[in-house]
Amino acid sequence: MEDYDEMTSVIENINSYFLSMYGKYKDFDEEVKDMVKSFYDPKVEERGIEKGKIEIASEMIKEGEPIEKIKKYTKLDENKILELMKQIGSEKVQ
Repeated sequence: MEDYDEMTSVIENINSYFLSMYGKYKDFDEEVKDMVKSFYDPKVEERGIEKGKIEIASEMIKEGEPIEKIKKYTKLDENKILELMKQIGSEKVQ
């Protein structure tokens, strides 16, 4: 949700900038391309995908699914799954 809020804020700022600069100079199209390219960050996308895998694995662990099935569907390595199992187990104890 944090990434979503950040992206929404950036889009709102870009939109305001575009509206304020409309028609003021010729190279506006080129600047828009540069801004859009710099906005997309593949690392942010990778973190989002990893976070989704962890959320799915966590739910599967809570449902009692075996490690092999979790590995198959999330593509997470076994050590990461075992780490999640420990975290979820300690959350239940508290």
